[in-house]
Amino acid sequence: MIHHQDETIIASYDFGIIRRIARYTAPFRKLVMVALICLVVATAGEVLLPVIIQRAIDHHIMDHWSRLEEDALAEIPSPGEVRRVGSAVYLREERLDRIPRATREDLRQRGILSRESFTLIPREVAREHPDLLAEFSVIPQDADHRWVSLPRSALERLPEQERRALLQHQLQGLRGKALLFLGVLLAVLLGAFGQVYLTAFTGQLVMKKLRHDLFSHTLGQHLGFLGDQPVGRLVTRITNDVETINDLFTSVLAELARNVSLMVAVVATMFALNPRLATITLISMVPVLFITDVIRRKAREAYRAVRRAVGDLNAYLSEHVSGMEIVQIFVQQTRSGGEFTRKNETLTRANLSEMYVFAVFRPLVDFMSSTSLAVVIFFGATLLQAETVSLGVLIAFTNLIRRFYMPVMSISEQFTLLQSAMAGSERVFDLLDQDQRIPDTGVTPLAVESVSGAVEFRDVNFSYRPGEPVLKGLSFRAEPGELVALVGSTGSGKTTVINLLTRLWDVTGGSIHLEGRDLRSYPLGALRQAVQQIQQDVFLFDDTIRTNIALGKKVSDEEIMEACRAVQVASFIEDLPRGLDTRLTGGTRNISAGQGQLLAFARVLIHNPPVLVLDEATSSIDSETERKLQQAVETITRGRTSLVVAHRLSTIQHAHRILVLSRGELVESGTHQELLARDGLYATLHRFQFDHPRDQQREPGQPRDTPRG
Repeated sequence: MIHHQDETIIASYDFGIIRRIARYTAPFRKLVMVALICLVVATAGEVLLPVIIQRAIDHHIMDHWSRLEEDALAEIPSPGEVRRVGSAVYLREERLDRIPRATREDLRQRGILSRESFTLIPREVAREHPDLLAEFSVIPQDADHRWVSLPRSALERLPEQERRALLQHQLQGLRGKALLFLGVLLAVLLGAFGQVYLTAFTGQLVMKKLRHDLFSHTLGQHLGFLGDQPVGRLVTRITNDVETINDLFTSVLAELARNVSLMVAVVATMFALNPRLATITLISMVPVLFITDVIRRKAREAYRAVRRAVGDLNAYLSEHVSGMEIVQIFVQQTRSGGEFTRKNETLTRANLSEMYVFAVFRPLVDFMSSTSLAVVIFFGATLLQAETVSLGVLIAFTNLIRRFYMPVMSISEQFTLLQSAMAGSERVFDLLDQDQRIPDTGVTPLAVESVSGAVEFRDVNFSYRPGEPVLKGLSFRAEPGELVALVGSTGSGKTTVINLLTRLWDVTGGSIHLEGRDLRSYPLGALRQAVQQIQQDVFLFDDTIRTNIALGKKVSDEEIMEACRAVQVASFIEDLPRGLDTRLTGGTRNISAGQGQLLAFARVLIHNPPVLVLDEATSSIDSETERKLQQAVETITRGRTSLVVAHRLSTIQHAHRILVLSRGELVESGTHQELLARDGLYATLHRFQFDHPRDQQREPGQPRDTPRG
């Protein structure tokens, strides 16, 4: 068996689709801008946290300074903060990594740069503890400078309590950095929340607009398009596939933007802290980029295999559940079960293959992350000994590496989501691109109350498919208030005639006129208010009887019941416990076909169109219901132009005129008695139905059912 799959697999990421989705966000650009601001805040905060830790270590825990002759300050690139004590200037040792090692040694040999490390103590603190500093002869006597310098070797000889008293300013700085860290962390949390919430909120607004556009677009398509589209597929487009676009917003694009921006910010921060160590780190990250690209390709192949297997299994399930009666009648349960088992195993293997891809990738990323960390620690320790990197910078790098690899892991998990979202988006926009609407360009006003009901077909030709004509040169006229019946064998074009009159389809040749004007000259909505149709298979919505009869028109319950009494369905409604509030479950599943027809007749009386087209039901009904239906037909056709497609000739003997169609052509026209007298096709149909009442749905020439004996 061949199973048609509805699984679109796109070959690559279509940025055209992304642009179309972006156009839907245009009305919400303010929300998008705020979300981007939140993204910037969250990303900046993420990379700022390791920098705060670095500053806390280098500026407060390892607060070491080197003394430099003021004349040599110009030789130091980007010296950073400089503090003056007496005739000397001091700069942080963390800034020495910006000086080439040879230059640094030359400055020390020349005595311009001290080999000794110093701690700078605020003058106010030093004056509070003159006894501790007396032996070092550094008691400040003037107020020209804010700092007092103290060699680290001397400071380390002091008892811990006394040393802590001198370094209390460092503890205060650490408290400030801790508060700053908490503040930035809070900003990251708020920024991340704002970005996620606003992105999801924007996504929901876009989904709302998309669902509305899809439904409105579908409502406007003609029956040929709708007939070619399975109902389940259209429902899937408007619900599930639109939801994949929401996933594209919330789980893919938003996360992708955050992850990529974070990775770029991490690399930029590394180079800002220490270009040499950043280069070493970046080299260690190259393999993971190669691995990520390989896994992306493998994940795409695995995803395609899963979607193919899912589509095959879904098609098989749909076909066999729908045809379960045939499966059981022909005892095919074992064969069907075996085939299902094979397809189920194929899907399982595809899912396991997809799981294997990510099961390999995650440990690889963890391994590469640990490798990069080891490389940074190894080379960082060497650079630390060479005084070309500070301890705070080295610790910041270890934090930044972790922040770099977290997005790599997240991006890998978004491959299949992106593939699914792109496929769903492609299907949604493909549906929107299919425009097969009936043209609604008419501008001639059409007031329903002033329509007399004159209808004329002028040399009408029509075909559903090119080269297969259904109507050929059909011409006739229905006068105001006239009841015209259409009869003929199956496929003669009867139902097509009434579909053309309501412009569910448009003629391919000739024209149809209402009130002397071409139907296409009237607005489509006004035309369908003037010409209304009762279909062969009555459709009632899953709603109350009241809603189904009124169908959007504001009428009182008394008016509804009056219409129901006119078509003899009032007693049925009054016997129901909830009356007009009774809900029709699944449309007509909890009422009979005849009752459904009568409710449709009541709906016509409520809307009161000047022209009525009726396609009689062919379902078997009891004689009492048939009598009610015939009387109801007489009621609803009285006083209005009516075209009735008759399947039981007994119901249209009172018609003003009967049109007999054969293979899309009008072959006979006249009253019931006139056509019988001609002894043509109508007379043949009449004899067939009344001679063989059990075979009324069988056309002449078809064999009668015979019992097996």
